[in-house]
Amino acid sequence: MASEREIFELSGPRYLTNINWSDSNHRRCVAASLVQGVYILERDRQERRLGGDALAEKWWSFFNFKLVYPLVDVAEGGSVFGAVYKWSKKAAGVPVRPPGAPKIVVAFRGTITKAGSVAGDLKLDLQILRNGLHTTARFTAAFDAVKKYVCDRGRENVWIAGHSLGAAMAMLAGRRMAEEGQFLEAHLFNPPFVSAPVDRIRDEKVKRGLHFAGTVVPAGLALALKDKRSLTETHNAFFALRPWVPCLYVNPKDDVCSGYVGYFSNHQAMKKIGVGSIASFAARHSINDSVMSAFGMESKALHLIPSARLAVSLVPAPDLKRAHGIHQWWGPDLRIRCSECRITE
Repeated sequence: MASEREIFELSGPRYLTNINWSDSNHRRCVAASLVQGVYILERDRQERRLGGDALAEKWWSFFNFKLVYPLVDVAEGGSVFGAVYKWSKKAAGVPVRPPGAPKIVVAFRGTITKAGSVAGDLKLDLQILRNGLHTTARFTAAFDAVKKYVCDRGRENVWIAGHSLGAAMAMLAGRRMAEEGQFLEAHLFNPPFVSAPVDRIRDEKVKRGLHFAGTVVPAGLALALKDKRSLTETHNAFFALRPWVPCLYVNPKDDVCSGYVGYFSNHQAMKKIGVGSIASFAARHSINDSVMSAFGMESKALHLIPSARLAVSLVPAPDLKRAHGIHQWWGPDLRIRCSECRITE
């Protein structure tokens, strides 16, 4: 039996009947719903829901999108991990696409803890921990789809979106395109940030001390374990991404993604006390990255970025499941604090 959360009519943003594509809140709700569409595509496959029993279509058709094709992990039994959507003039009943609406959205789901998906998804979750997501076949397929449509339709007409594991996938695809000078609109919900949940600590002195240590230690390790050429390459590659400003949607109670709050705020705090250069250096290195590089293993801290539009939920989450869920991002009562964040040299 389908969960209420899988059924658009029961849990989707049905109130969004007149979309203003210049409204960042509307854009967020649409992007989150398209990501949910990928989740339900996979659940339809798992539950063998076909035809009128399938539940996924409403998650995109309500916003006048059509499914171009699903992205499938053949090695994991045909698991659907992403989808390519196309905005449809015919479905919308209008002669032209409204300004701001994307022609194409490439969306990726996160981990599903159900048989048929969980084994392959957890393998990729482990790759995130070891900075190895870029080496996987699933990412290769994801990036090929993104690049194809950027080449065919132009970067200004393509969005990328993802949740959790899917946000990491979209983040990496966006980085790769940014390295080629193509800066895509990206909506990344609960993107993984590999770190200890320091911001959950209530004592401000302890929290500040741990943030300071979390800055100094990665910087020191990078200096000790990396040669000058490697440090220069990392510096240049990191700051070349500055024009790309993805939207990161973060819940401070979600230990998976809350590290982004401290990542950007700590940089500003250290600038104020005159050690911004140390914070800037640390912002482009992780402990895992430095240690693995020292042992000759390829590793890049792909979650570290110099720019972002950080949207932090201000609605208290009762538990980690709610704090990490995709549904929160289209809730009509959602309150968020948005800020433009930049790591400076």
